[in-house]
Amino acid sequence: MLHNYRLGKPRATHTRGPAPCVRRNHRAYWVSLTLERDTCSHLVKSPDNEALLAGSRTSHASCDAPNAIGNAAWWPIVKRIGTAMALLHATPGLQAADAPVPIEVFAQLPMVSGAELSPDGRFFAYFRPVEGRRHLVVQPIQSTDRPFVLPPLEELEFSWLRWVSEERIVFSMAYSGRRGTTETTETRLLSMRYDATDLVPLIKPGRRDSTALRQGSAFLPPPQIQDNVIDWLPGEANFILVSVDEDANAQDEVRKVDVRTGDHEIVRGETRGIQNWVTDQDHSIRIGYGYDPINGFKMTIRTLDGRWTNVDDEDWWANGLRPAAFSADPSVLYVMGPGEHGLRTVSRISVDTGNVIESVFTHDTVDAAGMAYDPVSGRPVGVNYVDDFPRTRYFDDEFQVLQRSLDRALPDTVNRIESMSKDRQRILVQSYSDVVPGSYLLWDREAGRMDFIAETMPGLSAENLSTVESHWITAADGVRFEAFLTLPADRDSGSLPAVVLPHGGPKSRDDREFWFLSQFLASRGYAVLQPNFRGSTGYGYAFQAAGRQQWGGLMQEDVSAATRWLVSEGIADPERVCIVGWSYGGYAAAMGAIQAPELYRCAVSINGVLNLPRLIADDQKYIGGSEWTEHVGLDEARASEVSPYHQAERIEDPMLVIQAEDDTRVHADQGRNFSKRLERLDKNIEYVEVEFGGHTMSNEAARLIILSRIETFLERHLAR
Repeated sequence: MLHNYRLGKPRATHTRGPAPCVRRNHRAYWVSLTLERDTCSHLVKSPDNEALLAGSRTSHASCDAPNAIGNAAWWPIVKRIGTAMALLHATPGLQAADAPVPIEVFAQLPMVSGAELSPDGRFFAYFRPVEGRRHLVVQPIQSTDRPFVLPPLEELEFSWLRWVSEERIVFSMAYSGRRGTTETTETRLLSMRYDATDLVPLIKPGRRDSTALRQGSAFLPPPQIQDNVIDWLPGEANFILVSVDEDANAQDEVRKVDVRTGDHEIVRGETRGIQNWVTDQDHSIRIGYGYDPINGFKMTIRTLDGRWTNVDDEDWWANGLRPAAFSADPSVLYVMGPGEHGLRTVSRISVDTGNVIESVFTHDTVDAAGMAYDPVSGRPVGVNYVDDFPRTRYFDDEFQVLQRSLDRALPDTVNRIESMSKDRQRILVQSYSDVVPGSYLLWDREAGRMDFIAETMPGLSAENLSTVESHWITAADGVRFEAFLTLPADRDSGSLPAVVLPHGGPKSRDDREFWFLSQFLASRGYAVLQPNFRGSTGYGYAFQAAGRQQWGGLMQEDVSAATRWLVSEGIADPERVCIVGWSYGGYAAAMGAIQAPELYRCAVSINGVLNLPRLIADDQKYIGGSEWTEHVGLDEARASEVSPYHQAERIEDPMLVIQAEDDTRVHADQGRNFSKRLERLDKNIEYVEVEFGGHTMSNEAARLIILSRIETFLERHLAR
């Protein structure tokens, strides 16, 4: 039976229940800790208290078409924004000791996210959900003054924020749009005063040349991607460098933008095939890279004598090394590339000669994931990587001392330096683990104390969450891969109903970090297994490359091997296993029902890739899409042979398909048409369409729909 459930779009002006209020006594949220030698002894909580390649730019000539936030439509939205509103500090109510955590608690957005200290350390800016959507909040740290709050603008959602001076914050917002017949993700860049006044759009529409004026408008449509900030210019508090494709020709210029007015000057003009620019630590433009439809991916570097050199001709590029960041010496470049054991490492090389100067980061089992930067100066200070958790290894002496102090003080969590004041005396820290969704703390080095600020997910704690274990599984051909197992905290002896939860991407990976979906399923009594199948990132070049053109092949076989392991270990009841996935994981869930029906009783796809030929055709509309789609499919097989839509007659398991209407990554007609085809074939299909949520289902209402529908579906099909 085909069911279509639609979720209306929430508005910032719509209220439900009592009006938000402010808790005036901030002492209830702060707990003082004693620190000695940059360490603290313990943490006390106050009792009150996620890819497939998005291809997000379009290169179509149809970009002149109007869109929802274009030209004149953009400015009235800015003018309508209120300057302040109250902030709701209440946390979800406590449940009875023997009752499961309410579904609303798991569906909540983080109560604090994207947090950053002001340069003077007086304010704490962050995102907080109000009525299910994120609002930008600026909170005085040592004052009982009311916070300043900026609600989301119409249908735009906040993406990130950054202090650029003691007075101003720059922030990005995104929404699902359309240019001609091509669906897009649009971003908008704005700034405001710390008190949520003086809101300024930073990327103004460009003017058409005189030959185009007869088309009826003197202005070009606004650029699609506006938040590609390439340098925060820490020495010039009111200016930033932004890479912008003004005329939608897939060639970006670099603007120096005044964050107080949006006025700009062009410091680097357009270059064919370049959509991104990189500066060195002297804030000089040194690297350009992007995708050219004729020549493919390209990168060019400027040497110190001013020459631009195509790196395709350089030996270090041919050996697989890729630029990561410039060092303090502008002639020295940090690069990432294959190391001795096939894992991604970080080294320093000479820009002029290409010779390796020294190795900076190697790991025995996992790849380097990217550079870590000093939050004040922007200089590289370490390397990020993921083993069982996301972590940072610092090569900078100051940050090594800071990290050791944090880890001694908070030994049971992973502790990440988020930001710091300009004088480096106040440091914002986030701590998390598998059973700690996240806590923010403020470390005052001068005072020798650390204060608890907020939990990210109130109502969830180690007492009602489940530990996550790492296991290594051997596939049929002998290849070993890692999987993460979450068991119900109150597990009884004997086999359990289980959910196999392959990740999206497929160039992605899972780890032990808290995830609302896996923990929710465990809280409802299910064993949850998240396999990092071949094609996952983080385990070396060969492991990732093994997933190329293995949709429905080795990647799917690894998921099946993980399911068999779960049963063979006596963890899962073989008659009560369901496969659930999001994005690529939704594809794997549908293919599991097609290729291995003996393993699963049911399948759930959330924004899943269900029509492979359609995905390939859609992705080729975007910059770099043709290159990306060469990874999709199965060897020499036709895409339809490993496409759930085209193989739908083979599905016998009950399926639940959840699809966001405004998903610009996997278009809504994928889920819609797949479900209609299953209904025509008289299959057991339930379809849920969410109008507002995007590919990541980024609001609370959408996540509540997901969790409630999955809970009911699993109860129906995995009950004894």
